[in-house]
Amino acid sequence: MTPVSWRSVIEQSKEVPGLPAHVLDQVGARPDLILPGRALPAETTVRRLLAHIDGDVLDRVVGRWLADRHPKPTGTAALRGLAVDGNSLRGAAKAEGWKIHLLAVLERTTGLVLAQLDVGEKTNEITCFQPLLDTVAGLVGAVVTSDAMHTQRECVDYLLGRGAHYMQSSRVSATAARRSGGARPPP
Repeated sequence: MTPVSWRSVIEQSKEVPGLPAHVLDQVGARPDLILPGRALPAETTVRRLLAHIDGDVLDRVVGRWLADRHPKPTGTAALRGLAVDGNSLRGAAKAEGWKIHLLAVLERTTGLVLAQLDVGEKTNEITCFQPLLDTVAGLVGAVVTSDAMHTQRECVDYLLGRGAHYMQSSRVSATAARRSGGARPPP
C-alpha cells in the first residue's frame, strides 16, 4: 500500500464517530460504559474491513444508490445521456506493477459515475463493455456514447438489444482515407 491509501484509510476511520447510532449498531460498535459515546473501531479494524470488501460490488451498490436518489428528468430533458470511457489511474499500481485501468459509465447530465470495472491485465475495454453496462439499470431510450474502441458489432448489438441508442466515434487511418478518395480527418 502507498502512503496515499494509508492516509485515506486513516481519514475514513476518523469519520466513524460521526456515523448515525443505527449504523454503529449494525457494525457492532458497542456503547462504552466508562467513556461517553461508543467504543469505536481502530484504524486497523477499518483497514481490515475495507480489505475484505469486493470493490466491484461496492461500486455497483453505490452507483445504483446514487442513481436512485437523483431526480429523473421530465419533458424535453428526459433524454438520458451516458458516456463510456476507460482511463488508467495515475500513481496507482497493482502488486505486480501493472497500472490500474478502469472502464466507467458516466451520466452526462449529473456527472455521476454509475458504474466502473477494473479492466484486467489480460483483457481490454471491449470485453468489459457489456458487463459494465449490465450493471446499469434503465438503458431503454438512453443515448450511450463511446470512443472508437467500442465501434464493434457486438457492442452495437448489445446496446440495441437493451433498447438504447448509440453514438460512437470512429477513426479512419490515412491509408484508408487515401484509398476511399477522402481527405485525412483532423487529429
